[in-house]
Amino acid sequence: MAHRFASRSFSICAALALLFGAVPVAYAADLDTMAQTLSEMRRQVEQLSADLTLQKEDLRGRLRALDGEKAELQVQLRQQELRRSQLQQALDSEKEVRAELVAEGQALTPAVVESIAMVRSSVQGSMPFRLQERLDELDKLEGELKAETITPREAAQRLWSFSEDELRLSKENAIDRQVITLDGEEVLVDVARLGMVAMYYKTEAGQVGWAVRDGGAWVWQRTDETTEQQQILELFDALEKQIRVGFFELPGALVAGGVQ
Repeated sequence: MAHRFASRSFSICAALALLFGAVPVAYAADLDTMAQTLSEMRRQVEQLSADLTLQKEDLRGRLRALDGEKAELQVQLRQQELRRSQLQQALDSEKEVRAELVAEGQALTPAVVESIAMVRSSVQGSMPFRLQERLDELDKLEGELKAETITPREAAQRLWSFSEDELRLSKENAIDRQVITLDGEEVLVDVARLGMVAMYYKTEAGQVGWAVRDGGAWVWQRTDETTEQQQILELFDALEKQIRVGFFELPGALVAGGVQ
């Protein structure tokens, strides 16, 4: 009986020992898990802290770059403002100068208009070499002067250049092409011009003639006379070969003698 009781007591004690011995083991396992969790959390925090530091540095770099760009843009803006100010000053100065020129030239305008009229009269009385084109140029010049798109001084300079061109025409012998009126029709022909003294024409069909004054207008006279035709064709041939010196007999010439 005593032996049986002792055996039962030993069994109970052993069971209690096993029960209470298992508690520290489970508790230790929990502590290990918590330690691992804390370690992982610490690692994550450190990683996040490192990432945040990198992002801060990147942000600081971007801010520095933006500050640099802002400073550069401010410099460019100041330069543009200075340039705009300089251009405005130059424009204002140009306007003042032009206004002064216009004011000074108002007294010159009548004289220039009168000079244009004199040159126009001279052109109208000259040989019919591109006559309408030359008159149109004078009309354009006078129109711009009266519309005040050019100053009287500029108009006078252009009129002088035009007069120099007219003088050059009077000194040269040349072949050109222009439209003339033959038998009531406009025809493109070759023209041989001897200064502003005489003009001869030649059509593609071989017809020849010269310009003659009929009252207040120029007309183109055709010749069917063999000798006159030959003389005109010889003149064209010489000018085409750039023979500038020689003696030519020409029909309808106002001046007899050598052509140079």
